[in-house]
Amino acid sequence: MELKEGDILQSGLIFYRVYMDNSGKGDIVMNKIIHNPKNDKLQIYHDYTFTNWTEVGDGKIYNILDSDNKDIVLKLELIKRKYKLQKLNNVN
Repeated sequence: MELKEGDILQSGLIFYRVYMDNSGKGDIVMNKIIHNPKNDKLQIYHDYTFTNWTEVGDGKIYNILDSDNKDIVLKLELIKRKYKLQKLNNVN
């Protein structure tokens, strides 16, 4: 499996952008993709999350999304909905 900078990983309804692949060291550095409610856009969270190669792949903790697939945009829209629902729950 080949992973490059900018690829999207998914774990449930949480998405990550691969920041750096240290395949020689076994760690993958990634940023969480979050929703900014002020401008209603998705953005990269400026903190890093680390994972190991053994946790990435089909049937594992993180699935690799095909960056050429147009369904990714639809999946990323789920993030906006999730954060909007969380905000509504907090208000109630």
